[in-house]
Amino acid sequence: MKYILIAIGVYFLIKYLFRAFFPIIVKKTFDKMQQNQQQQYQEKPEGEVTVEKNTTNKDKHDTKDVGDYVDFEEVDE
Repeated sequence: MKYILIAIGVYFLIKYLFRAFFPIIVKKTFDKMQQNQQQQYQEKPEGEVTVEKNTTNKDKHDTKDVGDYVDFEEVDE
């Protein structure tokens, strides 16, 4: 009986704390995301053109070991 009362008390305590702190945590997270986006895309003067390269290394597909080329001829039946 004591275990059940403790479990119910802990459940309501966690439920209350979650409702109290969840909006604060979400607001801080969204504020950080918005700040990161603003830093990443700062306003540039009108008419200025910038090119940003994607610096990730992509593996190039090696076509040497794909197979042999077979010449195709259509046969009329």
